Amino acid sequence: MKNPIQNTPDQHGFILNGTETLYVCHLPMFNMPNHMYQVTLEITIPADALAQYLADRQSNPGNFYVLGNLQTDLFTIPDVMLGKIKNFQADIFRGMPQDPNSDTPLIHNVQTTITRIIYARHFDYSIPYPEEMTYIIFGNEKEAFLDHYLTKEEDFLNILSLSETPAWLPVDQLAISANAGFIGMPGTPMPENPPLSAGTYKITFQGQDQVYELQVGDNIFFDTEIVNVPMEEHAMKGFYTY
Repeated sequence: MKNPIQNTPDQHGFILNGTETLYVCHLPMFNMPNHMYQVTLEITIPADALAQYLADRQSNPGNFYVLGNLQTDLFTIPDVMLGKIKNFQADIFRGMPQDPNSDTPLIHNVQTTITRIIYARHFDYSIPYPEEMTYIIFGNEKEAFLDHYLTKEEDFLNILSLSETPAWLPVDQLAISANAGFIGMPGTPMPENPPLSAGTYKITFQGQDQVYELQVGDNIFFDTEIVNVPMEEHAMKGFYTY
């Protein structure tokens, strides 16, 4: 009998963010043991691949980018969290590939080095939705991002940039990530469209009482399907065959 907790080496898709510093946010799935993780990593790629990626971003504003390990270089998220996986070969796509193993990538066979784990946790479905809509804030002194805090089925994926890095948040805290609760916005999904747009929002830091402001920028990625797909449904969505 197959152990429902046991992870097996697999392909993993990530939304690629950033310019000078690169961050990847794992595309998780509530019903697939290999993908029941919300994870953000800081990575590096070779200079030639970085230059090609940045040039394409500049030429194609408003697009998102997906990085995923090759079918010939599989790994588990626990091995990443344990530091056993430091490098892997990946393809980079503009937009979501229909089939990452046959679609032509923007950049093929990119040596990807994990420099730091910023955020990593396995889902715990006994934890209720937060009262306020909550995002994970992370970044550096030049760029900062939001990744929607995932709870349980049903939920949604949403990654955004900040138009300004928050002056009230020390850079070292921003670098290791924190939870930001958006005041007046309920934490229960599901929205049909991205719930945040460009503008100023009042938030709390890690559930504390003090109120701060965040300058939200562009929506990078929004999806309600990937994370919620039932195990028994057989289809192809991005990096996952199920």
